[in-house]
Amino acid sequence: MRGTDLTEVSYRKGDDGVEVKLEGRNSVPSAAFPATTLLPVSSTGVGLFRWSAPGKARKANEGASVAEGDLLGLLETGAEPVEIKAPAAGRLVKVLVDDGKPVEYGQPLFLIAP
Repeated sequence: MRGTDLTEVSYRKGDDGVEVKLEGRNSVPSAAFPATTLLPVSSTGVGLFRWSAPGKARKANEGASVAEGDLLGLLETGAEPVEIKAPAAGRLVKVLVDDGKPVEYGQPLFLIAP
């Protein structure tokens, strides 16, 4: 482990398991996440992403200005669609998902430059 960037290994099977950690090292290298001013908009659940309700126009386009609370898309979860809204005002820098694609909880969907 000392010859790699690996700092922790764990394995569990039923009630049995083993865990190995290196002491004195951060679990995440400091350079793993560069500093950024972009604000991610993440999925609030698991389901299919949709740009808008049927018959409504898409509003979230790269480069577009958004206000806090603007509707960026919908998450179809099997029940009522969940609205994905802009957490802050800014410019929509990157769209990271396509219409009709499955998304996971916490998956980044958009990047906003406040």
